[in-house]
Order: sequence, then C-alpha cells, then structure tokens
Amino acid sequence: MNTVVRETIHKAARRLKTTLWLVGGPIRDELLGRPCDDWDMVCRHARKVAEQVSRKLRAKLITLDEQHKIYRVIVASPGKPPSPDGRGTSAAQGEAKITLDFAELQGRTIEEDLARRDFTINAMAIPLSSFPAVSGGESIKPLKTMMDPGLRPAGMTFLIDPFKGQRDLKRKLIRAVSERAFSEDPLRLVRAFRFASQFEFRIDPRTLRWIKKHRDGLSKVAAERIREELLKLWKQPRSGTALRLMDRVRLLANIFPEIEACRRTAIRYYGKGGVLKHSLETVENLEWILQLIERGSEGVREREKTRTFPSLLRSFTPSLQQYLQGTVGGYPRTAWLKWAAFLHDVGKPATAKVIKGRLRFFEHEHVGATLAMRIGQRLRCSRQEVQLLGLWVRNHMRPGNLAATARLTDKALSRFFRDLGEDGVGMVLVSLADHYTYLARSRWGKGQDPVEKISRRLITSYYEERSKILPARLVNGHDLMRKLKLKAGPMIGRLLEKIQDAQAEGKVRTKEEALAFAKRNFKWQI
Repeated sequence: MNTVVRETIHKAARRLKTTLWLVGGPIRDELLGRPCDDWDMVCRHARKVAEQVSRKLRAKLITLDEQHKIYRVIVASPGKPPSPDGRGTSAAQGEAKITLDFAELQGRTIEEDLARRDFTINAMAIPLSSFPAVSGGESIKPLKTMMDPGLRPAGMTFLIDPFKGQRDLKRKLIRAVSERAFSEDPLRLVRAFRFASQFEFRIDPRTLRWIKKHRDGLSKVAAERIREELLKLWKQPRSGTALRLMDRVRLLANIFPEIEACRRTAIRYYGKGGVLKHSLETVENLEWILQLIERGSEGVREREKTRTFPSLLRSFTPSLQQYLQGTVGGYPRTAWLKWAAFLHDVGKPATAKVIKGRLRFFEHEHVGATLAMRIGQRLRCSRQEVQLLGLWVRNHMRPGNLAATARLTDKALSRFFRDLGEDGVGMVLVSLADHYTYLARSRWGKGQDPVEKISRRLITSYYEERSKILPARLVNGHDLMRKLKLKAGPMIGRLLEKIQDAQAEGKVRTKEEALAFAKRNFKWQI
C-alpha cells in the first residue's frame, strides 16, 4: 500500500474517531512473501470511511455486501503513488489497480471479529497505524508477534493472532477457525480447497470432517458465488489434486450432481470411479501440459527436451502462452479449459450401450455438450461462457477422429478451425489430455502417437498456415443473393461454407471464381 493511500485512510479514520485494523489476506500474503494488491480492513463506520477515502482519491466505490456492511474502493495504481493533491491517477495511464475493502467490525472487539472468520491463516489482524509504511512494490519484513502492544519496540509490528494462524502458515495447514465457520457461510466449504491449491497447503483432518458434515449447506449459497470460487480454484496450477479431495468428502457431487452417474459408469473399463476417475485424470493431464507450456522450452534441460517436453508444443510456446493468458469472464482461459476437461465425458452415462460385447458411447459428446451448457447456466455463467463450454465438450472427439483418418486434408483442417476458431487450439490441448489417459506415460511427448501427430499438425496449421486454412471470404451472403437471385436462408450459409472449403483446397481464388462455384453448386444445395 503506497504512502498516499495509507495516509488518506488514516485521516478518514481519525476524522471518524475509529480504529482501523488490517486483517486476513494482506497479513497472510506478507508473511508468505507474496505480493498483495487487495487490502482488507475492518473498523466502525466502515461505509463512512470508504466514502471519504473514495472521495479523496477520486476512486470507485462499490457496495459488496450491504447486510454485512462491506464496501470496496478501487484505486488506480500504475506503479506510482497517486498525486499528493489526492486526485489519484487516471486508469488510462496504467492498468494495475489496488482494492481497499472496508468491513464493519463484527462484535465488540477485533478478537470477536476474527473468531467469525474462515481459516486461521486469515484470522490475524494488525492496527493499520502500526503497519510499516512502504512504497508500492517494496517487500515488508516478516511480522513478529507481541503479546502486549505496550511492549512493542521500535521497528516491530504487533500481530493479533488468537488462533495461531502464523503457526499454521509455517505448517502449511488450512485449518478452520471453528465448525461454525461453515454454517455461517457454506461457500467456505469450497474455499478451503481453493486455498489449499493456491498455497499448496494440506487441509487439517478435523476441518475435512467438518466439510463433509456440512456439505449439504452449499445448496444455500448463490450459484454465482460458487461459480466464482470454482474458477478461482481452476485458475491454480494444480487444482486437480484439490478436485480429488473434494470428491473424497463428497463435496464435488453437491456442485455437480451429474457426476454420480459418471462414477458408476464404465468401472470395468476405467477402474473404481469409472468415467469420473477418467475425467479427474484428464484435468491433471491438462495441468501437466499447461505447466510445460508456461515454463517454455527454456525451463527444460537440454538433455530432457525430447523426453519430457512435448515436441508438438515446443515450437509454438510463445503463441500458446499468449492464447492461454487471455481471459474469459475475468478468468484465465486455462480455468475454463479445466472446467471443460472435467465435464468432457459427462454425456457418457446417458449414452452407454454394450454393442457386440463392447461398451460404446455413441453421440456422448453431443449429449455431454447439452449437459455442460445446462450446468453452466445453473451456475449463472454468461451466454458466452456457456457456449464456450458446450463448444469444447461437443468437439473433444474431433482431433482423435482426425488422427484415425487415412489422410488429413486441408478441407478438414479448415472445417475444424472454422467451427472452433481460436479456441480450436484449446480444444487440441483438452483432447490431448483426454488421450493421455489411455497412453502410457513413457510415451507422452514423443510425437510418435497418432493423436500427438495430428495435434501438432492442427496447431501448426493454425499458427503457420492460418491464411490458407482460414482464408478471407471472397464473397458474402448479399453477393450470393444478388448473383443467384436467392432469398436469405440456410442455403446461403451452406454455400458460403462450401466456398470456404474450396478456397482451403485451392479450387477457388477470386471473387469471380467463388460466384461461379456457387452457381454450379446451389442447385445441389436445394
């Protein structure tokens, strides 16, 4: 927190004659040596403090929770403190921001407030007046616990830690402050796993028992809050382990009841856990692929490149990183890819049939896409997000099917990326993670497997031959209607697709050739 922002908060607290406490996440992150741009504070008269701070800094004020009196001030912070006149800094000058959350003190004392918090690592407080003043970007020295603030020597910060949160940080332990934490806010049932994944901590056994006991309370939580917590979990590099633990305490099925049928399907084929086991493995395989892309080829020792780093990805690491760092609904695309990987076979239970002694799942991708979209709607995803989940689940078989063909044509490549666009790249990664569940680990990344080969061909065509497989349209629907005297309708779309296929195959190169091609083919479309 830079000096100007800190002093502005102090002045507001002094005017209102209230003590302001820094609590939770900022203290936890500083003790862990992690950067912090979100500052949580509690005090009396929280709304008035937030209003004065936002007015002085000319920052945006949002009411987060009127019932519990929680208010957020968003301050533009492009790496420099706001100007001394309190005008702040225009967001146009930089995109980085800090958020200041002001919550009304719950209870008579700060200790009573901390007793109502979720986990011990978040149940610590420091008087803001004693917090070290630092300029943005500087690290804060480790905080030291003192039992009596009156005994605090210069240079030491008094930390209130009634539930031994500092000890749990050292032990790398997620421990609930009390069982009541889960009944007061059942979203904490999910949040425990998100924190465990985020910090690579383990969850206290008694806390796990409480989660299992109170898991039905999740039905009282707004769907939007569950969705946000899930996406925060999926954005972590190793969320697959947390998903397995959530399933062990039967919390996962409370969010996704559809997976219970998956658990009972194809047990002989996939082993105990059936399709659900396979889906969880797919998420973990995807995380392995994503981790290698994030590290890049420079992060792998030379002698290990051919053995460990998938050859089909190595050439395109910068492009893949750029794609994966993009956001959907404010969350990295990687989080949505993991969601799709988790649900990619959700349609299998409804389509499972034994045909000539073999268990088959014909059309499961289409049934699964419908279910995945329903789940997205239930969790209040936006229309774009719902469509994206459906797109990936519906098309997850296509790379494997292309690998099974005798010859991959330019028309097939064109149709794949015409249907999926840029997210065809994500589809390749999910499909590869799915395929790895059937492939011995020793064969991963060698580039010899047919699905790996087709994955490389698809990614190569998108990044190196895009103008060929996705050529610019030579004609549009109005051109066809004028030339062929047609009315608007599905036929126009079918003709445009056929023209694009012909372009990809090199049969059509000019507008005149495209119109002549359409004229030859439109009767066939009838």
